[in-house]
Parts: sequence; structure tokens; C-alpha cells
Amino acid sequence: MKLLEEQDVVPLTPENRRLLQEALQLFIESQDECPVCYDVMIDPVITHCKHPFCRKCITKVIKLQHKCPMCRAELSEDKLIDPPPEHSAEEEKKTLDTEAKSSKIEALLKILQATLKNDQSKVIIFSQWTSFLTIIQRQLDEAGYTYVRLDGSMSTGQRDAAVRALDNDPKTRIMLASLSVCSVGLNLVAADTVILADSWWAPAIEDQAVDRVHRLGQTRPTTVWRLVMENSVEERVLDIQAEKRELVSKAFQEKASKQKKTKETRMADVMKLLA
Repeated sequence: MKLLEEQDVVPLTPENRRLLQEALQLFIESQDECPVCYDVMIDPVITHCKHPFCRKCITKVIKLQHKCPMCRAELSEDKLIDPPPEHSAEEEKKTLDTEAKSSKIEALLKILQATLKNDQSKVIIFSQWTSFLTIIQRQLDEAGYTYVRLDGSMSTGQRDAAVRALDNDPKTRIMLASLSVCSVGLNLVAADTVILADSWWAPAIEDQAVDRVHRLGQTRPTTVWRLVMENSVEERVLDIQAEKRELVSKAFQEKASKQKKTKETRMADVMKLLA
């Protein structure tokens, strides 16, 4: 964003679009709230004046006043920038060694084999890397599993079709899902098992993805597996997650303590008035 800080409104050149897309991806990963609805952004976009919003929220604002609610710059829908597109599975197959196997994939297949012995169970496999989903996909093909995939390169219609298949098709018992796409707004209670194939440094993203399965409407116990390579960078990622969770916990404890003190002070004031 420092490259664009001297410009209040950014000319949408190809290079500037790329920079805005990268900035939006950071806003998404940081779980920034939409300034309009004060909630985690759903279908996020960024404006040419560098402000992120839910697409639905900012579209309504544009129809009402044609200005950015943050800086009052003139705004229209053609000035909204989407996140950077994810590579499709077909594109990645051309560049990846999809036949490669690893101890993590072997462990994942063992979990699937054990879980799917229960005829009612369905599994969501989350990864932040679509390339890793493509490698897993090849292994599922070899094993003869029926699955669907959900990632950012798919259209809304394709995503809806994938969710319907998981919900309604008894043969479709596995979904390969991009962690960022599934972190908000989806109902995946047709599944009862979640496999986190890798870890994201922002724990809220993982929590929200798991909550797509473990949420209102889920009638079965939900099992969550996390696959971690020993003595790898993944262990450092888990350390970062633990630090972030501790910071959030302390923040809530401090807030609760302040609220308690405020209530006690107010009660003492009331008692003085009544004495």
C-alpha cells in the first residue's frame, strides 16, 4: 500500500490492479471487518480509493450515493476490484507432479478409509493451497473416491453445484475445499468430519472454515483432524496461532474485567445516593 499512498484515488492500470488485489488478500487474511456491516467481509472487494468492503454492502452504497462511505470519493461498480484469482485445477495439473506421494497424503487416505466405513459420514478436506488440493485430487482418483471441489477459480454456479452434490448425492462423500473460500457464508453440515491438510497462520480463518460444518443444523458429532509435518515450518505456524489465540483471550479478559469494574463503580455510586 505504500506504493499507492500518495494517491487518494488510484488509476486502475494493470500494475495498480495487481497491487490492490494483493492488498485485498491481506485484508481478507487479517479478517478485517467490512466498514458498512461491521462483520467479516463476504465476497470481498477493494475500491480504487483503497478501501475493502463486502461486495453486497458497497454495491448498495453505490446505488444510494455513488460515493465511498470512507473517503467520499466518487465511486461506481466498475471501480471495484476482486481478489486475485486462484489457479484452476486443470492449469495446476500442467505444472505439478500430481503423482507425487507423501506421508501426509498417506495419512489423509488412511483417515478417509476409516471414516467412510460409516455409510453416513462425509468429509471436508481443507487446504490453503489449491495446488495441494490438486495433488490430493489425483490420489482420490486413483483410490476410486467420488468427490467435489470448491475453490476460488470456480463460478458461483459451479460452487453451488458442488455444495448441492455434497448435500444430496449419497455417492459424493468428499469435498476438497480452499480454506479462504470456505471460511465464511457456507453451510456444510452434510459433512461430519473435517481434515485440515495444512495450517494457516491466522487461526480465525481455520475456525470459521470448521464452523461451516460444526454449526446450527449439525445433528452429529463433528471430528476435526489436523495434519502437521514434524520438524517443519508447520510447527512454527502452530506457534504463531497459539500466540494469536492467547492475545485474543487476554483482550477479552481485560474487556470483561473493565466492564466488571465499571458496574461495581456504578453500583457504589447508586448506594451512596440511597444512603
